[in-house]
Amino acid sequence: MSVITFHASAVLHVRDGYTGAVLRPGGFRYLLDGRPYLPVTKYEGYIVLLDLTPGAHTLTIACRGYLDEQVEFTVDEGTLELEVTMKPGRGYRFSQTVTRLTAALTQKGAPVSHHRFWLAYAAGPEIKLAQPKTEAGDTSARLFTKYPDFVSAPAAYLVEDGEESEIILLRALEGETGTFAAPLTRAHARGKRLLPAQTYYTGEDGCFSAVFRAPCQVVLYDNAQGILADMELTDGENRMEAKLK
Repeated sequence: MSVITFHASAVLHVRDGYTGAVLRPGGFRYLLDGRPYLPVTKYEGYIVLLDLTPGAHTLTIACRGYLDEQVEFTVDEGTLELEVTMKPGRGYRFSQTVTRLTAALTQKGAPVSHHRFWLAYAAGPEIKLAQPKTEAGDTSARLFTKYPDFVSAPAAYLVEDGEESEIILLRALEGETGTFAAPLTRAHARGKRLLPAQTYYTGEDGCFSAVFRAPCQVVLYDNAQGILADMELTDGENRMEAKLK
């Protein structure tokens, strides 16, 4: 008797980008590389992509009340772990007054359109590295937080460390030990903050918008150039500018 086996090329964990709550995939619509696609979905907010060809792919996720989310990734022989946040769109029901950010990204004075970057924010329980030093290649670290039960995991975070800043995927937090989906690429000293982070894309005009439940510090981070800008948001509408080198 033959046995049919499947390989999980990528596993995506989906959250509401405004509340941080896990989103169960019912009602989602998918396009993989521009064509309709039906992934395996799990009740706990997971989307599993099976047996994809090696190379670059783009998954578009659409759901009523949210902006379409594009996830770009590259498949190899392993299994990718990705964190996806769905941003509020037309029809999203906010339960309270919100803090809004509109930002423009430019390069040499011209708008930078369709550019992917990270937006990290100092909200929720504070998380810091608790051991004297972490090294590049580490897959776990001691973390300090007063409210471990409220730490989101798996979730993406920015290790805020000046020119050594990097994005990590915190897979789990058990006791004081945090485990990462991939090894650290840089060394970090004790006390560096881990800020929740989400991916955003600029529009044709080089602008993007984000919504927060309360005023907080935000940090714009680019994978190639590092931290681009930071700002303390206030109640209501906020505007920000950042430049690529």
